[in-house]
Order: sequence, then C-alpha cells, then structure tokens
Amino acid sequence: MAAAPQDDGEGGAMGLFDEAIAVRPGGEGVWHADLRDELTIVNGRPNGGYLLAVLGAAAVAELGDADSHVVSATASYISPPTVGPVTVLAEVRRRGRTASQVHAVMGQDDRRTVEVQMVLAGIDAAAPDWGNIAPVDLPPEAECRSTVGGTSSPLSGLTAPPLSQVLSLALDPATLGFASGRPGGEGEIRGWLRFVDDRPFDPTSLLLAVDALPPATFEIALTGWVPTLSLTAYIRAWPAPGPLRVRMRAGIIAGGRVDEACELWDSAGQLVAQSTQLAAIRLP
Repeated sequence: MAAAPQDDGEGGAMGLFDEAIAVRPGGEGVWHADLRDELTIVNGRPNGGYLLAVLGAAAVAELGDADSHVVSATASYISPPTVGPVTVLAEVRRRGRTASQVHAVMGQDDRRTVEVQMVLAGIDAAAPDWGNIAPVDLPPEAECRSTVGGTSSPLSGLTAPPLSQVLSLALDPATLGFASGRPGGEGEIRGWLRFVDDRPFDPTSLLLAVDALPPATFEIALTGWVPTLSLTAYIRAWPAPGPLRVRMRAGIIAGGRVDEACELWDSAGQLVAQSTQLAAIRLP
C-alpha cells in the first residue's frame, strides 16, 4: 500500500520530490532522511544530484534562515548509499550577513557516503550584472518528447529508470544516437526537463537538475554506469516557471575519468544553474 502523502506544513500535500528530500531533526547538527527508490537510476543507486539536494535541505535547515539557499556546493562522492535511512551531520562553518558556509556529511550504516561544502545566500530572479551564456538551441519540447518515447537505457535496459517517475526528460533527437546503439560521437546531450507533477523548479531542486541527464559520454561510447567522483554546482538565479533547457557536455576522457559540464536555462532564457563533475568511466 502506498504511503499517505505528507503535509507540506501549509495544509497541502507534499509532492514526491519534496517528500524525498525531507529531513528530520535528530539533535544538534544531526538530520535524518529516507532515500527514495523513485530517485534512483540503476541498481538501486540514488542519483547524485538527488543526494546533493538532500544535503542542501539539511544545510538550509541547520542554518535556520528561510531566505538563504545553496548557491554553491562542492561534493565528494565517497561510497554510494542505497535506498533507505541516512544521517546527515551538518555544521555551520560561517554565518554571514550576505553569505554563510555549511559543511555536511551523509552517512549510512556507519560509513560516509557523500561529503559537501556549501555556500548559502539569498537568491533572486534578477538578470546578471555582467556576462551571460545564451540558451542552447533545441527543437520544441513536444517534438523531443515524441522522439524519446520507448527508448531504453544503456545502463539498466529498462524503458525508463525510476527517476523518470519524478523528472520528465525530453531529449533533442540529434543527441539520441546512443538510444539506438549508435552514439553520434559529439559528446553532448541536451533536452528539456520538468517535474512529472509540474512542480516548479527552485534552488534546491536545481541541485537535482544539474545531474539529471544521462552521461554525455553515452554519445561517445556505450558504457556501463559512469559514477560521479566529485561535483561542483552553482545556483545562479531563481528560475522562472516552466521547463528547463539543459545541456551536458563531456570534456576529456583520460585515465579512466571524464569531466562533464552542465548548464541549465529557465523558460525565460536565463542561465539558472551550472555544474562540473569528474566521473569514472570504463570504455569498451
């Protein structure tokens, strides 16, 4: 039997993502959470962006400032947790007027799984004072969505990973060669991203979104799991309502490792988040 939906604290039911990142106090600097199967990708392993969002939720709760959100996070993925209870130890390293710093460690079964250093500050929807990155050019979302239907995952062999119960992804057909076993060689995957329940994106959910696309290396070679070793995310602005445009690009593959960069734009065309990560890869 499905669990009854939790209350969001304002009299309404919480959505699946908000339930999945909810943290409970366990004493000074201690927070508890339950990792959900719906946010896994393969072999019951939770998505790396999902883990970052849980850690971010704990950091915000520990800081105790509703106007502060994670604007920067640098995480080391030490060992992959499984679905189930985890504990987050959060420590406020600096409490400032314009920015604060929080260190957090996620543990499970007496072992560290993810460690992260975060900067928390206020976020608005204002345009940048200088510089910009133009949004990636994509076919209409409906056109991308009609193309992606029925494709299987090179990782799991399933029509769709469990994460698709939470996030709806519509990939640019030009970057879908891997789905038919013929990678295009470009090392880039791009598409549209939205929540299945149309939940609007906010700073915490952008931490999930920066790691939501398949590895860009799929368009280079069909490999197994590409586990994240480290990830740095920047949250730039509060996103406008609507789907996100997302681009994931591979850099250099060397020594069994690859660097990837991700950029996300909101429906107004503003860059709202970026990430870079180092991942392990085993080429066939």
